Amino acid sequence: MKRTAKIRNPGGFTMIEIIVVLIVMAIVASVILYRPTTNVNKLIAEAEILKSHLRYAQIKAMNGDENETWGIHLADANSYTLYKNNAQATDILPGETAQTHTFPTEVSVTSGVGTTVNFTNWGSPVSGAQTITLKQGIESINVTVTKNTGYIQ
Repeated sequence: MKRTAKIRNPGGFTMIEIIVVLIVMAIVASVILYRPTTNVNKLIAEAEILKSHLRYAQIKAMNGDENETWGIHLADANSYTLYKNNAQATDILPGETAQTHTFPTEVSVTSGVGTTVNFTNWGSPVSGAQTITLKQGIESINVTVTKNTGYIQ
């Protein structure tokens, strides 16, 4: 007589395999859920809007008359206005409905209030390098206009 070997077909997972899979899933889930998030999205967006408005004023100055200056005036910590020849311009800021942009309540200017960043027809700032600091909570971002070149970063 021939003996045949019994083939085991367990048909499932062992308890150890299930526990290992659950532990791995818990680790992956905790890493995904814990990702540190910052609440500075508005601050970053407002800094980019300010940069684009500064570039707009710079382009207007470069396309204007030799004696015209265009700039952004930071009257207070909550808003700024497009200026032409040190007075409020009649042109509207891009993406706005007026010459003035108002920051959301969470964002404010902490450095540069009361100043005007004016540009010559060469695109360089009239007053040399200038830095504007925007703040939201404990986070802050500097927007700098470089002397001579007018590079905005």
